[in-house]
Amino acid sequence: MKNIQSALQAITVTNGCANTLNAVERTLQRGQSSQPPMAYVLEGDDDVIAEAPLGLLSRHLQVGDVLVAQQDEDVDARSASEVMNSLIADVQKKLQEDIGRGGIAINTEETGVSPVQIEEGMPVLSATVAFRIVYRHSRTDPAIAG
Repeated sequence: MKNIQSALQAITVTNGCANTLNAVERTLQRGQSSQPPMAYVLEGDDDVIAEAPLGLLSRHLQVGDVLVAQQDEDVDARSASEVMNSLIADVQKKLQEDIGRGGIAINTEETGVSPVQIEEGMPVLSATVAFRIVYRHSRTDPAIAG
């Protein structure tokens, strides 16, 4: 999860992206505290897929990267959907640059993008880009990567 957070923090115009995220947070029980554009990372289902060789277990982790955008019409002439679509593309790009998550995963694959959440009268849009991260660890100690 820290690796994903770091990858999302690299979403900046300076790094060749279309946007700069103001913040990337893990999910907080009290709610998120940063201003758009920002992202927060949701942990999802973690299921044993199969027993692997040499005493390892293969698992997958479903992760949702929730993007929150607010169009600033005084600064940005793009439509709200253009802003959200460019944020989604930035996330897709950054999370596919290292599918092995720094050597701790076997693969990272995108599983979908939610419909953009729009509420009448609310200036904020949100959408979730979902990924499945496949990894292995020791059968007897999940802190030991395989």
